[in-house]
Amino acid sequence: MTAHDRIHTLTRRLWDFHTAPAQAPGTDCDLLLVLGSHDLRVAEHAARLYRDGAAPLLLFTGDRGRRTAGDATSTRWPRSEAHTFARAARQHTPIPDAALLLETRATNTGENFHRARDLLHTTGRTATRAAVTAKPYMARRALATAAVHWPEPHWTFTCFGGGYDAYPAPDHPRGELVHFLVGDLQRLAVYARRGWSAPVDVPADVWQAYDALVAAGYTGHLLSGEPARTAHPH
Repeated sequence: MTAHDRIHTLTRRLWDFHTAPAQAPGTDCDLLLVLGSHDLRVAEHAARLYRDGAAPLLLFTGDRGRRTAGDATSTRWPRSEAHTFARAARQHTPIPDAALLLETRATNTGENFHRARDLLHTTGRTATRAAVTAKPYMARRALATAAVHWPEPHWTFTCFGGGYDAYPAPDHPRGELVHFLVGDLQRLAVYARRGWSAPVDVPADVWQAYDALVAAGYTGHLLSGEPARTAHPH
């Protein structure tokens, strides 16, 4: 096996673990929660779900983040991720105002859930069954976060299709994906220790793949101040 093939195999193992909870939602959800990010394919997927009757209400959540705010000299997205996602979704499917809520202040996944929960409650509505959609590899982290910050509904996770092989795109290269997969695994352990999300059981071979990818230099999405090799118990 070449070094390239080995990295590919390790990366796919992390992808398979992260995305395992994803499923197609039925038509009995009260709410579809859409987590903002730099990937507009999430918004397009939300539009298709609404069109297909997955839920009568869409709640887009997120301020601009590291990838969408730009830097001191340029702005990538002039408005929040919630606004940008809602606009992109409406370009694909007509969505009436009554079926749309925007939460524009959240800056992390925990805030996505608890600010969205508070916004929904201010409208006098509740959700018994809810689906959340985000980037595919956020499946486990999204559900673990929901368990702490908005545990009342029965949550499912759904994402756009194509899988690992079809994920890369001009704005989403495979090399970047490896960094995200590694960083999100670290976050599952770190955030659970901090009480920000529920604990997730991670198989030993997934941690082994993580360690090998960290050793290979895929550390661009790791949390600073959390040593990569000790981000989880051995």
